[in-house]
Amino acid sequence: MRFSEIASRVNGVSTPIFGISWSPPTADVAVARKVIAFVETRRVLFSTYTNEVPEECVTSVLEIRGFLSEIMGHGGIADELIEPVRLMRRYCVRFLERVGANEDSRDTEAARRHLFREARWHMHDYWFGEALGELRAGVGLQLAIIAASYGLDIEDELARTLPEPEST
Repeated sequence: MRFSEIASRVNGVSTPIFGISWSPPTADVAVARKVIAFVETRRVLFSTYTNEVPEECVTSVLEIRGFLSEIMGHGGIADELIEPVRLMRRYCVRFLERVGANEDSRDTEAARRHLFREARWHMHDYWFGEALGELRAGVGLQLAIIAASYGLDIEDELARTLPEPEST
């Protein structure tokens, strides 16, 4: 266990003479673990393109976006972690915009109803695959930054979205 994790568990210090209490900042490593654990279960980020159902992808991306917004809303997270999380959320928004599923409310069904409202959208259309590829590459890069910064592992299926190592 690292010091930052231990420090985040301390809620106060008391002595016979005086007492001090404070709310310590969120343990960034715990937040990083939570983010990675959540996205590891999102097949939209790693499943084969032929298995993807656009409406289900949109639902999953909406859930990812909501989760990341919730994480960011808690505050007390270091800039080194909040920036990759913010960028992951931005890639989700970009995906939703590109497939025409950006909604004004948080109503998932409303977003799904507007999906592929243009005739150019078809289930295995090039445009959908391009938007999905951009989402995966962007989120994968941010996950690599988070995992490397905090020394965390990523499951093999999701690790396929990470950037390839540079060859020397």
